[in-house]
Amino acid sequence: MASSSISLQRLSVEADKAAASAEAAKQLVRSAKAELKKARKISKTAKKAAKLARKKFDAAKAANAPTAAAKATKSPAAKLAAAKRPMVQKPGAASLKPRAKGLPSAAQAAKSVITRLSAPKRPIAAAGADHGNPALNSTAAGVRQQRHDDDHQEQHP
Repeated sequence: MASSSISLQRLSVEADKAAASAEAAKQLVRSAKAELKKARKISKTAKKAAKLARKKFDAAKAANAPTAAAKATKSPAAKLAAAKRPMVQKPGAASLKPRAKGLPSAAQAAKSVITRLSAPKRPIAAAGADHGNPALNSTAAGVRQQRHDDDHQEQHP
């Protein structure tokens, strides 16, 4: 019995320590929350001050900005300086190669794709009704052949 009373005392001490630790953690959380609340208040006031300063800056900038009529008039010296600047050719502009004959232009290719995609889908015939015609064949190869024929017909009318 003596050993069980000792273990009960030890368990009681451990429970008290755990309760004290939980209370300390709770106090730590409360203090952290209070600090966070203060920091949010400070941030909010700083944000308001920054907004007010920005408004004042924009108002001062607008008051000191020249009018559109003042901007439109240039001095004759400035006009001459702008006119004397040499025209610089963009790099790579001369390196464009002409399109090979027989190939469709990008616009023509895009148009054919759009017409093909917007065209109504043709129903695929039943497997037994193909009669050797690849246009009516329901297999993937037959569908591919039909699409190839359609594309070839659009490119070479």
